[in-house]
Amino acid sequence: MKTLKLFTLALIMCSMASCVSWKPGWEVIDQGNTEGNPGEMLATAKKIELTADTKEEVEELIVAYEAVLEKDPDNIYALWKVGNYNILMGAAYADKKKEQKKYYKKAIQYCERAMYTNSGFKKRVDSGEAVWEACDELGQREIDAMGYWYTAIFNYFKDCLSPLGRMFNTRLVIHNEVIMDRMDEIDPDWAGGGNYFSRGIYYVAVPEKFGGSKEKAADYFEKAIETGPDYLVNRWGRARYLYSLTGNKAGFEQDLHWVLEQDPHKAGNPYPWNVFFQKQSKELLSKEGEIFD
Repeated sequence: MKTLKLFTLALIMCSMASCVSWKPGWEVIDQGNTEGNPGEMLATAKKIELTADTKEEVEELIVAYEAVLEKDPDNIYALWKVGNYNILMGAAYADKKKEQKKYYKKAIQYCERAMYTNSGFKKRVDSGEAVWEACDELGQREIDAMGYWYTAIFNYFKDCLSPLGRMFNTRLVIHNEVIMDRMDEIDPDWAGGGNYFSRGIYYVAVPEKFGGSKEKAADYFEKAIETGPDYLVNRWGRARYLYSLTGNKAGFEQDLHWVLEQDPHKAGNPYPWNVFFQKQSKELLSKEGEIFD
């Protein structure tokens, strides 16, 4: 009995230590009343975005969007852009989990701060409601912030947590579903099929006994491609997450070669992300023998 009690206590302590949390973005991102015309700074950031394809350049891009916020703290576009490119830093350029955690949490907080610019949402979260409880206040104006919020959380869950950590933090991805449902009400075709893509990954990642389904995943990836046929992310993701698992070598090769044949300046998704998808596609093809061994 004593051994059982000690095991139970250890499990509870492990659970507490494993739970992921962060301060809401509206508590940590500057909410000053600085007023100014950020137009020139915004133009500078957008110009950098057209060519940023290294870690240093993406960091410069983030700084450029942060400069906009120094003049206009409620600039929702700059807020979610900072969030989006912190996701890229974590996914493409972070060498260690500690770095990834930092970037993904920062992305989450900037997207939360972007959502907080909606007065109805602000009122409800200030009264104690969670993001997913108040998300019905959000609309088309906030949809990018919502989409990259759940993307950052999913990446944190996938890239930064151990299997035990995932077990104790399933609430993270469960709450994502509420946000995605709201986004479907606003714009089901968001970001070239972004929600379809994410649901495809979800059905691949979840064990069948908990609702996972490779067939459903295939359907959602197909819907994503139909919605955003020029978005590199859709075929890259299908090859990486589905075909590598199901053993579809021909589909794997076809999707990744298609990604590599596209012009990263003209394809769907911003240029810095397209560079990442193409780099990853090359790496996946180089490891094809290991994947399908």
